[in-house]
Amino acid sequence: MKKKLTRLLLLGLLNLCLLFPKSGYAQDDLVSLNFYQTDTHIILQALADFKQLNLVIVDPVQNVQTINLKKIPWSTALDIVLKLARLEAEIRNNVLYIQAEPDKQTLQQQEDKLKLEWLYQQPLLFLPIALNHSDPQQMMTMIQQQGLLSERGKVFIDSRSGMLMVQDIKEQFATIESLIETFDQPASQIHIAAHIVTMSSESLTQLGVRWGYTGHSSQLVNQATIGMPVTNPTTSVGFTLAKLTGGLLNLELSALEAENQVQIVASPNLLTSNQHPASIKQGTEIPYEVSSGNNSNTTIEFKQAVLGLEVTPRVLSNGRLELNLQISQNTVGQSIKRSDGGEALAIDTQEIKTQVIVSHGETLVLGGIFQQLNKLDNSQVPGLSQVPLIGNLFKYQGKQQQRRELVIFITPQIIQSLK
Repeated sequence: MKKKLTRLLLLGLLNLCLLFPKSGYAQDDLVSLNFYQTDTHIILQALADFKQLNLVIVDPVQNVQTINLKKIPWSTALDIVLKLARLEAEIRNNVLYIQAEPDKQTLQQQEDKLKLEWLYQQPLLFLPIALNHSDPQQMMTMIQQQGLLSERGKVFIDSRSGMLMVQDIKEQFATIESLIETFDQPASQIHIAAHIVTMSSESLTQLGVRWGYTGHSSQLVNQATIGMPVTNPTTSVGFTLAKLTGGLLNLELSALEAENQVQIVASPNLLTSNQHPASIKQGTEIPYEVSSGNNSNTTIEFKQAVLGLEVTPRVLSNGRLELNLQISQNTVGQSIKRSDGGEALAIDTQEIKTQVIVSHGETLVLGGIFQQLNKLDNSQVPGLSQVPLIGNLFKYQGKQQQRRELVIFITPQIIQSLK
């Protein structure tokens, strides 16, 4: 076996010697290697001898290699051998030093150490940032979470001016300023026009035929009904959503109001920012007594009996908006007898949460809240109505029943903010 290895070594050296004369080797000398299952240190010795270099192997080398290289630069051949054995080399004073290649973790630790040493040699500077549209607290959190500060850096809010103050080395400022420029933009404003109206079923049908509120209209884009039973028999709630197109809603409602077919309860106009809620409430507050402890002292508190609508818009692409709707209808319920002989009013509560997507300027209709109005009409002729026996001839008592629906029209419009 030893004789075989000796022959292979001599063959490799012979290949080296046949290529070039023994005097003067240039840096780009070509070399051929042909070794089979040969110890790496033997191959390195052959390469060192070829360049007439002394060889020093710092760390032990135990692996073997099989190499067959033909006419490649000496430096390339050395790199191949080193890479296969995970070694690194350095030439100083005609000596070829060989040592084990450090592992990646060690290299990373060395690199981190150098960076840290460099970091602590740099001066700390202040960068004041005035925000025009963004919340300073949110922007400060974003800078911290994105890792834009060095180990020595910090960011805080100046309570007097409301400015962000960044303390760090100069090299970190460009990335932070780029982030501020990207996100400190004016948010889109959304104008929400709402109409809260009550109308009879006949008037609603008339308006629905024109506006596509009924299922027979081609303008009806989407409709969803959610029935919600209540305890008050004079009110039934089944929220209905529909989208309407067209721009004459105000004129239609005004015309119906002029004909006493529609009663406009409220027409609020709200302006809110993107992803910020806007709320509308219409109703009254009911007072009720609250006893305090075992004594007879009572206080007056109030419960809201209102129709509430909260809209949170979010601007999407192509002029569309996503509306998160929360609708609540609180009505006065039945009277409840208290233990002290008094009465308290119950509040019937219905609530729905939904999410719809509408286009800019498109009208969203919310309906399905019905009320049964019972009206007593008493009229009489003064004097004659009080005459016994014939007085009833001069009296009139009538009862009118009317079923009306509360309908809410919501029209959101995007108002682009100027930068």
